[in-house]
Amino acid sequence: MEVRNHLERAAAAGMIREIDYRFALFLDRLAGTMSPFLPVVAALVSRAAGGGHICLPLEEVTGKEVFPASEDEALRLPDASSLRRQLLSSGVVGTPGRRQPLILDEDNRLYLHRFFSYEKIIADDLLRRSAPLLPVETERAAKLLEMIFPGSDHGNQQKTAAAAALCKQLLIISGGPGTGKTYTVARILAILTTLADPPLRIAMAAPTGKAAARLSQSIRAAGERLPGGWESTATIPGHASTLHRLLGVRPGGRFRRNSDNPLPLDLLVVDEASMIDIPLMARLLSALPPRCRLILLGDRDQLASVEAGSLFADLCSGAGNGWSQAPAARLEALTGNALNIEEAAGFNDSLLLLEKSYRFHKKSGIGRLAAAVNSGNRAALQRVMQGGYDDLDFFSPRDSELAALVEARVAPGFAASLDAAGPHDALAILERQRVLCALREGPYGVAGMNGMVEAALRRRGLIRDAHRWYRGRPLLITANHHGLGLFNGDIGIVWPDEQGRPRAWFPEPSGGLRSIAPTRLPEHETAYAVTVHKSQGSEFERVILVLPLADSEILSAELIYTGITRARKALEIWAPRQLMETAIGRRVRRHSGLAVRLWGKERVYTRKGAR
Repeated sequence: MEVRNHLERAAAAGMIREIDYRFALFLDRLAGTMSPFLPVVAALVSRAAGGGHICLPLEEVTGKEVFPASEDEALRLPDASSLRRQLLSSGVVGTPGRRQPLILDEDNRLYLHRFFSYEKIIADDLLRRSAPLLPVETERAAKLLEMIFPGSDHGNQQKTAAAAALCKQLLIISGGPGTGKTYTVARILAILTTLADPPLRIAMAAPTGKAAARLSQSIRAAGERLPGGWESTATIPGHASTLHRLLGVRPGGRFRRNSDNPLPLDLLVVDEASMIDIPLMARLLSALPPRCRLILLGDRDQLASVEAGSLFADLCSGAGNGWSQAPAARLEALTGNALNIEEAAGFNDSLLLLEKSYRFHKKSGIGRLAAAVNSGNRAALQRVMQGGYDDLDFFSPRDSELAALVEARVAPGFAASLDAAGPHDALAILERQRVLCALREGPYGVAGMNGMVEAALRRRGLIRDAHRWYRGRPLLITANHHGLGLFNGDIGIVWPDEQGRPRAWFPEPSGGLRSIAPTRLPEHETAYAVTVHKSQGSEFERVILVLPLADSEILSAELIYTGITRARKALEIWAPRQLMETAIGRRVRRHSGLAVRLWGKERVYTRKGAR
């Protein structure tokens, strides 16, 4: 059976997208020599990119049947060495350093050229920034560290992280909720600004508006808790921006800041780095001056970006338990704590894992559930689900019970926002509770849950207007609008102005609000319920995590862990218990060469359940 017929059948059956099919035909026409398997592999690498992968390892497909039509018409790809020779002779597949549409590296990872370029930019830049050991006024810095982390015991991770920030140009801090990432960064900023002469040019950023606002609030709150008499509190930045605003996004996805027009910064702090995709990180690093310090904050166990790659997980994938000799000696001099020495720790010298949570106490059901899910331990999960914790509830509703459960358990939590004094108070109240869904459609998805919440609030007389722009309607922006300064993930609320006209109100970095006519809004949706992906960068006092009745490939340990850790004080999970046990054994796996580039093959590990 001809290869083109296989591709046509695959496209008709939904095994590849239309864009994958067209890309395969385009490369087949472009190829300089007859290459029977090129269009199939081109379709596969395009499909992989659409699925969030940075590359396609040939070992995933070589020697295997692809797009089977029937047993007697199956197409089997040749072994890796034969396929490699055929691809490289096609004229459209090149090795690193070439400019062909597809790049095949020495480990048989096949990339779209742009993804290979992004990955190389990131790896080269981070390895360069991670290498130097910066000079520090050791005696003065040690006194400041002791002052700002008073009474720290042996091995204090936050104090070590702050010390590392003084002598490393690149610092990656990974930790779960409540481990003190922003608390630590506020103290890092205080020390660095005290030691700096001339003053540092500092910026803080996050991938979404909500995450940037939360970073601003967290840093301000942490700065207010500095020890009395601290001399540099006023020099800590007052607010964070989104990465798109920082880079100066232009129509068409281009940025004003780039390698030719770099950011005027000496230090950049980026929170929620697990949400950053590979293309955006490449553009950010290209816009950073070579000597600029960079601090990345995130949680390596959270969901990866909706777009391509699993960037933050790759950055943390080779984490070890020790330091190279020179950094260890410098950190010991700064902190007074002896550190483990590890031969050729390399990139590990720029990575700190914060493991102790200060948010969840030992008897917290949320904390124990997050640990069980993250470890994939089904026995621990069962114990937590049977534990009767004050901050944790489980429900397994049938379809016929769903509306009544929304009426009783969800609607009361949103009632106060609709009766608030104004949009500012309404937004603050709205942040206390959110429904998080794994799916978009269906009764257990965002669309169904939002409809049921609105219906329940109407029955209570809290939604008084018949039109969609009713007072108190929460909004989630789902598409960027650079002219309005609204970006995917921004949260707002509908509220009438002084003339009674409905307006959409959004928080400003200064703490105020700005309003926009509803007719001018970019794509948006009601936001009583949002997907777990859209909730990243946010936290709520109470979370209702809703999973479907039937298993789905979208359900994974990372998704459930991310949903759980959005809750600060109370969590409800609506899901069949067996579904939870199945889902935590499934890990998100995205193909990439970034981890190997940063850590080397011998350092990269795969977590239980496969990363």
